[in-house]
Amino acid sequence: MNVTWGKKAATGVLAGLLITSGLTLATAAPAAAAGVKYTCKATPSLSLGRPVSTSACKKSAKGKSVKKHRAVLVCDVVRGRGAEHTIPWTVKGSWKKPSQKSSVKCGFSSFLRSVKVETK
Repeated sequence: MNVTWGKKAATGVLAGLLITSGLTLATAAPAAAAGVKYTCKATPSLSLGRPVSTSACKKSAKGKSVKKHRAVLVCDVVRGRGAEHTIPWTVKGSWKKPSQKSSVKCGFSSFLRSVKVETK
């Protein structure tokens, strides 16, 4: 008789926990859906002759929801002696929050091909 009562009590407690967690998720969903939107931009520059890209995000009504962003550079790296040739090389910065700036540099003997921002 005690075993049956214990199973019923455990089932009731489990149902109560599931209902409580379901209500918590239901109330949290509208707040998460109304997230802040950002527009991110990459800005190229030079530092001691090396190409540098810095990405930054600003709040914008027309932007998109951004959790993290990073700057990406595509550099032409010069290789070889005599018969020089260039190789495209992609360099990515570290992931940062929208309120922070991300930057990345190309190596020496490099030329800037393109800059962009990756978001997630």
